[in-house]
Amino acid sequence: MAELSTLETLQAFHQELLAIQEGRLPAIDTLGNDALVIPFKTELDRIWSLPPNNDQSRKDVQSGKVTVDEVEYSINEDFKQSALSLSDELGIDEKLAAQCLLEAQADLATLGRSLLECGMVRFHQQRKYALDALRILIEMDMDEELDDLAPNMNNETVRSWVAETFSAKPGASRTTQMVPRCMTAMQSIKAWIQKLSDKVSAAQMLGQSGGGGISEELETVGFARISLIQQHELLGVLLCWFIEKRQATTQDLTDFMDGLRKVDKYDNTLVHNIPAVGAFMKAFGSLDGGHDLLQVRPLSERLFPVTDEPPWALSFFQAAVRAWWLAEHSSFYLEDPPEAAIPAGADLDAEDRQRAKQFLDSLKEGAFDFLLSVAGDTRSPDWYDSVRAGMHRWLQRKSPTLNAELVQFSDFFQEALVSQLEAFIDSFITNLPDVLRRLRLEEDEQRQLSQAHEQDLDLERFLLIIAYAYDKRPQAAINFWDDPDSNLNGFLQWASRRASTPLVTAFCEMLSAVSGNEECAEYAHNFLLEEGHHSSGKMRRSQSLSWAQIFRELKFFLEKAKNKPAPAQSVRFRASKVVPDVLETEPESAMMLEAYLRLMTRLATENETARLFLLQNTNFNLVEAVLELTSAPIPPRLRGCGFTALKALLTRKSTAEGHTMWQCLDQWVTGGYATVLTAHHRQPQSSPQNSMERSFDEMSHGFEDPESLTQLLLALVRPAVDSSPLNDGLPFPENLGSAYRASGIDVYVDFVVGMIFAAKSSELQDIHQIRVLRLCCLDFIMACLDTFNEDLIITANRTNMAVDNIIATADLATYVRLHPFTRVMEWMYNERVIAALYSTVHQEPVDVANAAPDSPLILGILRGVEVISKVLDLQATYLDIVKPLIRSEPRSRPQTIAKSAYPTFEDGLVSRLGLVVDMGNYCGLGHANLTLACLKLMERMSSSSKITSLWSGSVRHNHRNKAVVAMEANGEHESIARAFISELMQPLDPTREAESANYATKVYILDFLYQCLLDTSGQPTIAHLLLGFKCGVDSVSIESNSLFEERESLFHVVLRLLLDTPTTDQNGVRQWLVGLRVRALRILQVLWSSPLSASLVIEELRSNELLFHLLLRETVIHPRLLWEGEAADSPYFLVTEGATSLLDLLSLRGMTLDYIAMELCMISQGKTPSVKRRIFEALNGQIMGDENEPIAVPSIFDLFDFHLPPNAWTIQPPSLRIYRDLDLGICSDQGPDGTEIWNVERARELILLKRSAMKHAGVVIADSEAKILAEEEQAIEDSMVMTNREVQLASQGLSVLEAWAKLLLVMAECNDFEGAARTQFFLQALQSILPSFEANATERPADAIILAKLSKILLSKLYAPKPSDAHDTTTLAVGNLINDKVYQIFQICIQATGKWVDSAELRSVYYENCYTYLTGMPDDDGLVKNRTKVVKAIRVYGERLLNVICDDAYNGEPRCQTAALILLGTLVHIDQIEGDAFIVEMLNRLNFIGVLVDSLQNIMQEWHQVFTSGTKEQENFQNARLALIQHLAQTRPGAKHILHANLLRTLATSQIFTADPELQVGGSTPLEAHYDLLAKTVRIIGAAVVSRGSHNVVQGRKFLVDHRSLVTHALKRSAGIGMEDVTARLQEKVEDLAEALVIMIAATGFLEFEEETVQETRKQSDLLFH
Repeated sequence: MAELSTLETLQAFHQELLAIQEGRLPAIDTLGNDALVIPFKTELDRIWSLPPNNDQSRKDVQSGKVTVDEVEYSINEDFKQSALSLSDELGIDEKLAAQCLLEAQADLATLGRSLLECGMVRFHQQRKYALDALRILIEMDMDEELDDLAPNMNNETVRSWVAETFSAKPGASRTTQMVPRCMTAMQSIKAWIQKLSDKVSAAQMLGQSGGGGISEELETVGFARISLIQQHELLGVLLCWFIEKRQATTQDLTDFMDGLRKVDKYDNTLVHNIPAVGAFMKAFGSLDGGHDLLQVRPLSERLFPVTDEPPWALSFFQAAVRAWWLAEHSSFYLEDPPEAAIPAGADLDAEDRQRAKQFLDSLKEGAFDFLLSVAGDTRSPDWYDSVRAGMHRWLQRKSPTLNAELVQFSDFFQEALVSQLEAFIDSFITNLPDVLRRLRLEEDEQRQLSQAHEQDLDLERFLLIIAYAYDKRPQAAINFWDDPDSNLNGFLQWASRRASTPLVTAFCEMLSAVSGNEECAEYAHNFLLEEGHHSSGKMRRSQSLSWAQIFRELKFFLEKAKNKPAPAQSVRFRASKVVPDVLETEPESAMMLEAYLRLMTRLATENETARLFLLQNTNFNLVEAVLELTSAPIPPRLRGCGFTALKALLTRKSTAEGHTMWQCLDQWVTGGYATVLTAHHRQPQSSPQNSMERSFDEMSHGFEDPESLTQLLLALVRPAVDSSPLNDGLPFPENLGSAYRASGIDVYVDFVVGMIFAAKSSELQDIHQIRVLRLCCLDFIMACLDTFNEDLIITANRTNMAVDNIIATADLATYVRLHPFTRVMEWMYNERVIAALYSTVHQEPVDVANAAPDSPLILGILRGVEVISKVLDLQATYLDIVKPLIRSEPRSRPQTIAKSAYPTFEDGLVSRLGLVVDMGNYCGLGHANLTLACLKLMERMSSSSKITSLWSGSVRHNHRNKAVVAMEANGEHESIARAFISELMQPLDPTREAESANYATKVYILDFLYQCLLDTSGQPTIAHLLLGFKCGVDSVSIESNSLFEERESLFHVVLRLLLDTPTTDQNGVRQWLVGLRVRALRILQVLWSSPLSASLVIEELRSNELLFHLLLRETVIHPRLLWEGEAADSPYFLVTEGATSLLDLLSLRGMTLDYIAMELCMISQGKTPSVKRRIFEALNGQIMGDENEPIAVPSIFDLFDFHLPPNAWTIQPPSLRIYRDLDLGICSDQGPDGTEIWNVERARELILLKRSAMKHAGVVIADSEAKILAEEEQAIEDSMVMTNREVQLASQGLSVLEAWAKLLLVMAECNDFEGAARTQFFLQALQSILPSFEANATERPADAIILAKLSKILLSKLYAPKPSDAHDTTTLAVGNLINDKVYQIFQICIQATGKWVDSAELRSVYYENCYTYLTGMPDDDGLVKNRTKVVKAIRVYGERLLNVICDDAYNGEPRCQTAALILLGTLVHIDQIEGDAFIVEMLNRLNFIGVLVDSLQNIMQEWHQVFTSGTKEQENFQNARLALIQHLAQTRPGAKHILHANLLRTLATSQIFTADPELQVGGSTPLEAHYDLLAKTVRIIGAAVVSRGSHNVVQGRKFLVDHRSLVTHALKRSAGIGMEDVTARLQEKVEDLAEALVIMIAATGFLEFEEETVQETRKQSDLLFH
């Protein structure tokens, strides 16, 4: 089979056609691609003529062998049965069914259905994609604006390709022509739909009678039925277009009409034929259709004979088609037709009268009634428009209601339908003007005869049909306005004159529909001003509809309302039942007022001139009139129109307009306008507070009242056009309502949130009303939350800016206290509000899947999810700052909200675990925005420690994660995982890139999984469950026969996404691609790093050979590599997207290296030499392919390409003048990796505050300074962005360096190299790091320390060859070659040390490197040469170098101090070997020797303290200090200097030799330490004495004499006297001390000196006593 299945090919073709249509792709590339075009044509052929069942094909399938695309497959018995069942079910060829099932096997994991069901789904999807692709092609072919959309594309390619492929060929049979094909396919699909409907009905009846439910197979049948309806719809549109392209014949028309006669049910399939009806009527019945009257007259007589016309099954449908034909056919008779076309003796006038009679008879039979039904029924029922619905019900009397279907009419079908209705409207107005006039006349006569008599309202129906046809189509509606002499404009003028109440109502609805944009609304406004342009030579009559007439009508109604007594029980009337005598005698009066208000709403919304006219009219105060009207006893629908009109007046509102409207509304709520109406009829007024409560209670019932008032409040709380982007003001006056309640709008928030949303909305019966009302409430809540600026509080607390004086409100406390955010947040902890919020979000997945993206259902769920996310984001500010402030001022607030049961918002969420399940289910239903919002919220909840802790079960009590249990309850996790799998498997759109909804969905899914895994706390989470693991209490496992075991789980899809997504394209490294790979790999990294899942994941990744795949897909960084089309050395690189792509690539590289190091380490420990060898081969640059062919991959050294040079980009601080005093310190934040970065958004807020401060200070900014101001703001932002990215790149580069060094060290430890190969490996490693090490040795300490440690280990490996290398002469020869590289390491270290690199830890590593080099130099002929180079290097850096080392040796950090002392000792030793005194003399000149000797004054106390505490670093320091002094003592000049520094006196002061060792307590360890110290100090003294020769013999003898007891004690103990029951280590230390003393005795000739002294003493005694 082909690499892509048929469905995938059709999807790719469909996607590219959309890209062509949107101007993102050249047409020639797609239409010239046979791999896409041929499957498309093949699938279309199957639609036109479905291959039927075939005996031979059945036998082939039953044989167990089928051949598909020249590939033979062996099939088992189950597959054979499924193929035969699919063939029987669909009525298709058995081989085609087998092919469909072969391809459908890929759907088993994503759909979770049987193979047979997957095959049915795939079959219908292929047909639908093919038909929709054809629709797009024909749409582009007929689109005259395509050239303007994409002028650089060869759009003629589309037209020529369509013409060549689908145009009718001369002489071709009808079976190859598109019109008959579409008609035949529609007929077969209709029969198919009926068959499936009968099947579902029968199953439902059986299920109901048996008490069981409907099986999953029937759900698939339901899907097939819906798909067939959609295919029928597509064919209906295609048929219409092919007819318009003049591809239909007379026979086609005849066959089509014969089919329509038999239609006996008003359903979707009938409606799908209506566009084709219009196209046929236009093509064959009109003057513009291309046929002459000679051909059309016989056709007209045959189709619609004057007498004995055969009846249709649906009479109203027949009437509509006849009326449509007559409207088009009459175009031939507008002017005198050709004589040749008229039969002899024909009376044209009589024919005109007959056609008019036929048309009027058609209207009486329900022609307009049916067309009105079609126009209205194709609209989505989701947005409940009570006024339009009421008007529709009023006019529709003969046609039945359309049967409700799960599938709604598509946008393209509605466009095709209204386009045909538009043509009919134009034809009727143009071709039958006498019929129009007669309709008007007859209705007026009927009305004058009796108002109680039911009148014909066909003219009103026609106007409403116009409203449906032109609504939201301003480009079509402009035809009514742009030409004053047009028939449409003339009709507009005519219809507006002397209109009756019903006609005015319909006319206003039509006028509103043709005012769909600013230009059309401007025309309509001028029309109503009586200033519109008129047809030439004609004058407007005063009886025409105008603003003046509308205002008079409103005044009349208000006056009538004022003169009527109010109901006795209440000042205000809010009941749904209207008082009869309050309305006018005509029952349509209320409807007319509704139409007036709706017209005002449309014009004010679309046109600013009209809005200001209505708002500022001095002759008529519309606001007061509407508020007075809404206070009258009127129907709720009319009151709703009044509030909607007020809302429209707030479109593009100013702050002053908003404040004024708030004052008026507040007066209305407190009964002010009701008082005006009924003052002379009323009892004394109640208090404003009571009136307000009563008003809110009355407005909370039903749908129209609360919905319209909430919409008005929403418009009021939204920011004004002149408000600051800071959101630092209130949308209402600060003193609003202060005369009778706490100031502010908390009462309105309580009404919307507490009364409507939390309570009354659930009492409605109509589900559409509930959804719309809750959406309004959620929009209001979201607006209150969005307009609150919490950054103002942060700025006030962290800066010295006088925020109170800058912001628009009186002060910050007032802003926080009065802003509706505060009251809304208070309600968010209420149990009823959270329940309503959950109820809004919790919907049936089937309803969500079938809903339109812009339906109230989808938008309500979306807004609910957004509100939850916003509350979680703002909760900390509310609880920590706002709530304590409010509690401190209780008098300024209304009463506390009751039942605020939850201390935190999370507590309310976690008690409804179904929320997570719902959001997961919504992610695979095809609604991109909802999917993204749900995933974002799931990520947000997963990252909340509060929620995760409440979710997590107790291991002690054997409780599992609650969210996991909820998802497992009904197997929901499987469907959610399949939805995620389906989304991740969708191919990327290279034309939209990161802007495609599919890409964003992938990103959000991966982010959610990562965030959820990141906060696992060692327990399984819903992410583990969705990825395919079986979750226990504290463990995960792999279930047998699961998707994970079959490698079809979400985990494996994430893995495939990582491996299948490229990193680069023609523009270099692309951030949208590499970002996807980073997100996928970091999920795997969390899994392989977590003890919970590591063992399972590592084994699975190893079996998928992830390591080798990662190396195959690695991108080596080189200077010519582009990043989003930008070169990395560009000075502005950091402000481009290229910097982000580089950052992501480094992140990807770091995780890759981390995984390889971990895997290599585990493989080495597991003793699998073959795998280990493959890994080493791969890391050395070569992988063996499946055919044993070598494949080159980047080696470990090629991957050391990420180390950017220091100061790669120069970032200059912005030059500021206006903002030079701006303190940006508050904008500094800590990044995820602990680095300090700038918060750019906060900086923007700060700049806005600064601007506001300048404005408040009266600073006037000239135009020239405004430009400077903008440039400085941009400079600040650019500087922050560049700094952030430089810091992030440095941090990420450091992480990658650590990972690379870790991998190299693992390789160094685990390699099996021997001889020259081993040496070569280490040499190459040193060679790769030397340039970066040298460049970063002082500039980047963090990088340098990693490289320094790595070089130290490499040096130690080089100086410690394996035993097997000892006799390898090649290894020894190669070893001589690395001396230069090793010397470079030494030179880099001493050079960086001499520059005083600002890191004690780094300097200590440098010292260690130098020591390793100095002590590891080979003992061969090269020793002298190497020592000479070392001495020369030391002399070059001289005093500066030694000064740094001496400072560290004296008072550095412990580790650095020790390393410095050891290095100094080594340098002194080399000095001694060279016979030079440079180092010793330099140390003396620096006074280091004296300081060093002087530091021994407390040696005994320090020594015992260190060894008692067990501090290893201090122990090393003490040993290193004594070792250095020992080295100095072993040189002649050094001995001189330490003795001149009073070494012996210092040691005597320390009392080290006078303390009795036997008095040490604590067992043998202190004794060992003391004897060790004695031995080391005695050796130092002995070395100094020996080095100085005879110069210091006297001092040595004196030392022995002074400490004779110590000498005696040590010698006795070394001889075994008093050493019973001592440890071997103590014995060793005593012997060391005795040996040191013996050496000193021998060196000073102490015994001979003593003998001579005794003899001399004897001689003197003899003389004395002789």
